[in-house]
Amino acid sequence: MTVDVTGRIRSLYSQGQFQLALDEAKALPPELADDPVMVVIAGQCLYKLGHAEAAADHYVRAAEHLGGNGAQLRLLAYDLYKNNGRREKAVALAEPILKDNPRHLEAALLCRSRLFEFAMLDELKRDNEAAAKGIAAGDDFAISCEIPLNALYWCDDESLLARLSDQEKSTISPEVRQARRTRPHIYGEKIRVGYLSGDFTSNHAVIVNLQGVLERHDRDRFEIILYCNTTQAKIDRDNGARARMGTIKRIADLSTHAAAELIRGDGVDILIDLQGHTQDARIDLINSGLAPIQVNWLGFPGSGTGIDCDYIIGDRVVTPDSSKPFYHEKFCRLPETYEPNDNINRPLPPPAPRTALGLPDDKFVFASFNNIRKLSPQTAEAWATIMQAQPDSVMCLLCEPERARDNLRGYFGRQGIAADRLIFVPPLNYAQHLGRVQAVDLVLDSFPYCGHTTTSDCLWAGVPVLALRGRSFASRVSESLLRALDIPELVAPTVEDYISQALDLARDRSRLAALRARIAANRHTTPLFDTDRFTRHLEDAYAMMVERARAGLEPDHIDVPARV
Repeated sequence: MTVDVTGRIRSLYSQGQFQLALDEAKALPPELADDPVMVVIAGQCLYKLGHAEAAADHYVRAAEHLGGNGAQLRLLAYDLYKNNGRREKAVALAEPILKDNPRHLEAALLCRSRLFEFAMLDELKRDNEAAAKGIAAGDDFAISCEIPLNALYWCDDESLLARLSDQEKSTISPEVRQARRTRPHIYGEKIRVGYLSGDFTSNHAVIVNLQGVLERHDRDRFEIILYCNTTQAKIDRDNGARARMGTIKRIADLSTHAAAELIRGDGVDILIDLQGHTQDARIDLINSGLAPIQVNWLGFPGSGTGIDCDYIIGDRVVTPDSSKPFYHEKFCRLPETYEPNDNINRPLPPPAPRTALGLPDDKFVFASFNNIRKLSPQTAEAWATIMQAQPDSVMCLLCEPERARDNLRGYFGRQGIAADRLIFVPPLNYAQHLGRVQAVDLVLDSFPYCGHTTTSDCLWAGVPVLALRGRSFASRVSESLLRALDIPELVAPTVEDYISQALDLARDRSRLAALRARIAANRHTTPLFDTDRFTRHLEDAYAMMVERARAGLEPDHIDVPARV
C-alpha cells in the first residue's frame, strides 16, 4: 500500500500532473508525510505551479530532517525567499547556510547586515573584531563581506577602509577618465551643473539640507538640472519641495544608455553624484562618462570607490591633508563646512511638552536621533557608563523595529540599566520631530559614524550635541558642523573625555543652559546656517573646477577661499 501511494505520487509528478500529485501527498499518513523525498516532491510540485514561497517552505522542512545533508535544499530555499522578497525567511536561513558553508557570501552579507539593523551589539562586537582581523590579513572573503556603507558604521581607520574598498581593483582606469575628460565639449557663458539623485523628495535627509541651495543658485551664472532617479512612491510623499528645486528631468524609468544619452545631450559641465554607495545609486550611469567634470558630494561620506568622479567636496575637518592618500578623488574643500543647510524651508516649532512625548519631567534626558544602525558597540558602552554614573537620567532613542528595541533593552539590562530608562520614540513628520528634539537636555552623538543631518537638526533646534573626534569623513562630520557653529568645545578628543563631558553637562545645568543660549544665538551669526553664503562658496568651487578644465588642466586639490 505504501509503495503504491508513494509510487503513484512519483508517477504523477514525472507526468507533469503536479496538482494531482499534491492532492495525493496531502493524504499521506504522518510517517510518510514527513519523509524528505515526499516533502521535496511536494515542494517541486508547488514550485512548478508557481507557489515559490510554499515550495521553499517544503525544502526547509525536508532539510531539517536531513541535517547536514540538506545543504543544497537550504540554498535552494534561500534563493527562492530572497528572490521573492521574503527577507525575514531568508535571514532565518542565512545562519544554517553559513554552518554548511562559512564562506557563502550572500548569506554572510545578510547576517552581517542584520546585526546592524537589529542592534545586536554583543554579536556585532565579536563580528567587527573578526572582520578587522580578516581584512588586516588580506582575506578576500572578509573584505567582500563589508559593503562600503556598513563599513562606516564600525570602522574609521581610513587605511582599513581603503583596503575594504579594494581601490586598486575597482577604481576607474586613468585611460577611461582621460577619455571622458577630453571628449569634445562646449562650455557656455553659464556653468551647467547637473545633480543626479534618487532622493529628490522633501522626506530625504540629503534634500532637507540641499533644498535651500538648489533654490538659491545664481541662475544668471549657473544653469541647474536635476536628474531624478527618484521612485514614484517617494515622489508621492513629497510636500511640494520638488516644485521649488528647479528643472527636473525624470530618469528612473530610463535604461543606462537612454539616461546617458539624455544627460550628455544636455551638455552639462559638471555632474554631481549625490548618492555614491547608497541605495538605488546609478553607478553604472555615472561610469558611462557623462560630463568633463564629475563630483562626489553629500550622499556618501567617503571615497566613491569604483565611481568615476574627479573631485569629492569636503572641508578641512572631514577631508584633512592626511586623508588624501586614501581617496582616488581630488579634494575640493569648502572654507567652513562641506554640508549645506537650509535656513528658510527648515521649520522651527516651539518645544513639545515632555508629557506629550512620554518623557519624564524630573529626569535628565539624554537622546540620540541617529539611525539605529549607527549605534556601535563602542558607543553603547560609553552610553552605559554615562547612565550608570548618572542614575537620575533616561535615554531617548529613535528606534522603530521592536526586535531592535528588545535587543537594546537586553544589552543595557546586562549593564545594570533598567528597561524603563530607555525611552524609544518613532519617526515623526519633520516639524514635529524638531519640536521633540527641543524637549531633550543633551544629544549624545554616535561614533564612529556620527550624525550628519541629524546633528544639523539638533543644532538648528538649539540643543547641544556632544560628539567624539573621528578619523574618517563619516566620523568627522559633527565636528565640522560644530566648528561652523563656533561651538568646538562639544567635540571630545577621546571616549573618556566624551563620557566626562556628558556627566559634567548633566550635573551643571547652568553651563548647559548657557550652551543652549549660545547655540540659539549662533544659528543666526555663524556660517553653519547661512545658506546664501554657503551657496556662493559652492558656486566658487564649481567655477574653479571649470576654470581648470577649460584650461586643459587635470583635476587637482582645490581649497575654496572664504568670502569676506
